[in-house]
Amino acid sequence: MIKGVNRQMIEVLETGSPYFERALLVVRPGCADLQDSRLHEEAQKLLKSAGGYTGLRHMRRYRRIRMALFALGTGTAGLFLGYWLHVLAGV
Repeated sequence: MIKGVNRQMIEVLETGSPYFERALLVVRPGCADLQDSRLHEEAQKLLKSAGGYTGLRHMRRYRRIRMALFALGTGTAGLFLGYWLHVLAGV
């Protein structure tokens, strides 16, 4: 929800994405004086470079690998500690 916005906005209807039908971009106050065609070119360039969910996919994969390595490390540490406690208790 947008309330009380006193800024120039650009609506891009053709996003090139199967997920999104349009994008709303808020123009910085210092750039509001530029020509509309220049702003629309920059908006299209931004949307093409965004690339959808690739960053989110990468972060999800990184998080899974990190969790697996953490689980492997803590499991190994637990086994090692349990072994040494068993050896010390047996002596």
